[in-house]
Amino acid sequence: MSHKKDREILVAAIERADDAFKKIHPTPSLLSSTPKGILDDLALAIDRCEVYQAVAGHILFNGSSAPIITSSLLAPRVFDKRNHWDGTKWVEDLPFAADWLIQLLTTQKAEAHLRVAIWGFSVKEEVKISDEMRVLPFNALPDTFNRSRILDRAKDHSGRDLWLSPTHYGVPGAAFELAIPDVSFIGEYGYCFGQVYDRQMIAKEFWSFIQAATTGHPLALCTWVDYENRELEFSEWEKWPEWILPEIMPRIHAAVPVDAQRIKQDWEAYSKLPSDTRSGLARSIDRFVLSKCRHQFVDRVLDLALAFEIAVGGGRGDNAPASWKVAVRSSQIIGGALGVRQALRGKLNHMYTLRSRATHGGSMDSKDRADLEATVNECSQIYVALIQSFLALGAKPDWQKFELEPRTAY
Repeated sequence: MSHKKDREILVAAIERADDAFKKIHPTPSLLSSTPKGILDDLALAIDRCEVYQAVAGHILFNGSSAPIITSSLLAPRVFDKRNHWDGTKWVEDLPFAADWLIQLLTTQKAEAHLRVAIWGFSVKEEVKISDEMRVLPFNALPDTFNRSRILDRAKDHSGRDLWLSPTHYGVPGAAFELAIPDVSFIGEYGYCFGQVYDRQMIAKEFWSFIQAATTGHPLALCTWVDYENRELEFSEWEKWPEWILPEIMPRIHAAVPVDAQRIKQDWEAYSKLPSDTRSGLARSIDRFVLSKCRHQFVDRVLDLALAFEIAVGGGRGDNAPASWKVAVRSSQIIGGALGVRQALRGKLNHMYTLRSRATHGGSMDSKDRADLEATVNECSQIYVALIQSFLALGAKPDWQKFELEPRTAY
């Protein structure tokens, strides 16, 4: 469809605005302000364009917001586009600004990406997890505004910990990317938010799972949306990222190196689990993550025990004591020689002894607290092995039979 007339209207209006601007600022700089009258004239010209009339009053998705399309909204952006970066230098190109606006207003759907910065682990290579998902080193992400914003903030970070809060962090070690093939760029309704939310929920499930199955410690995620065609970025500087964090703010000490292929294999195995098994494990994993974020080891042991109970609970006639189910069932599903399973059961039983003392207010001296810390750390690793065993088994077992079966290592 030809937009020749619209282009002529826009180019003429941009030329008039540029001439008026240069009379006020013969040598303009980044700090040179644009008088309101110049933009008013340009807005009136936009009002006359058919491409604008077709979408006036609709919403334009900017990745985190969806402003209503008006000529007064567009005029400053068009005027700024008369100078653009050609890859090597800034050039003045008034027709480019007109073409940019026409392209913008005639785009209904666009290819976008939900990009996620990850603090807590690092990878050395990019791995495609599915047709729409990939894990990669953070530095391998395209150089977009929000990536630069994160790196700029990370330069000012000091301290031993990699991540302390949404304003104090170092350089992320990994990234996660989800494609959004046909995001609603311009439309009458806010379908765009639902499309992004669906991807954020996948990212959240991935985040929770990796913490329990791979790293064994909390992760912090920062998400934002980038368009494949960067010319569709209406105002990148106004697009703020969103954080995915545990309920309790974690403290992340370092980025643990992880084999990206292992992440792919673990996620594929997790995705194949029955939906009810995944749902139960997801609740268990959330509790495990909270246990790693607690500041006191007394609180950690309470959450950790609950994470185990959710993971291995259930089944017909399941009225056995929680400590017995956790110790026996966890040892059985992890497997190994009899001596190995006995050792696991002993450690988990000891965790419940400490849990009981913590719950009922038993006193603890420094030696007991050191024992508690060591037990929580050790049982956290057992929990990671438990999740890995669910992946290997492919389903939640019939515990009535499983408790009595001979077991070998996976």
